[in-house]
Amino acid sequence: MEVIKSVRFKYYENFDELFRDFREMIEFCIVKALESGITSYARLRKAIYEEWKRRWYPKYHTHYCHSACKIATAILRNFRKRKRRGLTKKEKPEVKRGFIRLEEMLFKFEGDKIRITTSPRSYITLRLIVGEYQKRFIDAWKRGELDIGEIIVKQDYIIVPFKRRVQPKTSNTVMTIDVNEEHVTYSVFDSSGGVMKTARLDIYKAKRIHEDYSKKREKIQRKLSKKPLKMRRILQKYSGREKRRIEDYLHKVSSIIISEAKKYNSKIVMENLKHIRESINKKNKRLRRRLNRWNFRKLQFFIEYKVKWSGLPVEYVNPRKTSILCPICGRKLKKSLNGQRLLRCEKCGLEFDRDVVATYNLYKRSQNVGSLRSPRTLPDEVLLIKEGGTGELLKVAEYYCLHLKPP
Repeated sequence: MEVIKSVRFKYYENFDELFRDFREMIEFCIVKALESGITSYARLRKAIYEEWKRRWYPKYHTHYCHSACKIATAILRNFRKRKRRGLTKKEKPEVKRGFIRLEEMLFKFEGDKIRITTSPRSYITLRLIVGEYQKRFIDAWKRGELDIGEIIVKQDYIIVPFKRRVQPKTSNTVMTIDVNEEHVTYSVFDSSGGVMKTARLDIYKAKRIHEDYSKKREKIQRKLSKKPLKMRRILQKYSGREKRRIEDYLHKVSSIIISEAKKYNSKIVMENLKHIRESINKKNKRLRRRLNRWNFRKLQFFIEYKVKWSGLPVEYVNPRKTSILCPICGRKLKKSLNGQRLLRCEKCGLEFDRDVVATYNLYKRSQNVGSLRSPRTLPDEVLLIKEGGTGELLKVAEYYCLHLKPP
């Protein structure tokens, strides 16, 4: 199995002209594809190749035509899908961000720099800023353990995909993960369906980061309503900070989950939350705004690529009603008088934490089992993520009795 991990490198040089020309190439390909009704990469490249050469060759190598066609067909595929669903009223997609995608024959990776071919026998060199994290991958590449895929150059950084072949591991246990706004709950099951561990990671900090930056944006918009250019510049700055803080935090959360998966040699099972945004956008404005800040897919993506890099399998299952059905008898659960996100089964007479219920039902759907032994009412452990990315273990009683709201 081939797995890929993309690593970011910052660099020193400025290539505004190359970015501008490559963006024009993509827009040219999009227009030609729409005019001719072309949907495939091969047909588009054949249709525009000669005209492309008249416009950009020999300033740029013809492989830039291939890259522009690939990107244009991908953009059009997503645009047509959104058009069918009524999510856009535009006649053609816009290329908003400047970037360059380079095929393997257009560059040479040399560890601390990348040599890019612009035209035949003409090159430019990017000097990379290499930190400790990037150095690990470079050293593995020098030892022949990793290969390089197609790179993406952006105006602030470059993305280098490192590829390697991993032997899929045989897992005897299953870890099911339920993700919501304030915490992540996971359960580990052995080969017979017995529960080995149930734990919760408190990720309330991610929600708090979004709320803090939302208040900052509202304050900036009030103060600078008459200075739109300055307001836009400051909003972009804070948006970048918010994104970086959230990604850093979710990387720490995913690393803790992956360390647990490695410890138990577990297969990962998560909810397939595709198209959930469409149902969210039908809510009222306040709830819609709050839920659209929920980074469920980004956390799942971090978990997925990290666990695949370790050779462990990943599976997505249908999440429908996993939080409201009894994992023992299948009857719909009702809210408990005790609160604290507890649900009660009238047939079994037991109370369940709704997130624990979800992890059990995810296991049932992934394994096609009829019933499980009675789950615990609450997780065994609650972990709070510190600034350093480690989990601070609290006893369940201490967490639920002393912390009515996550800190």
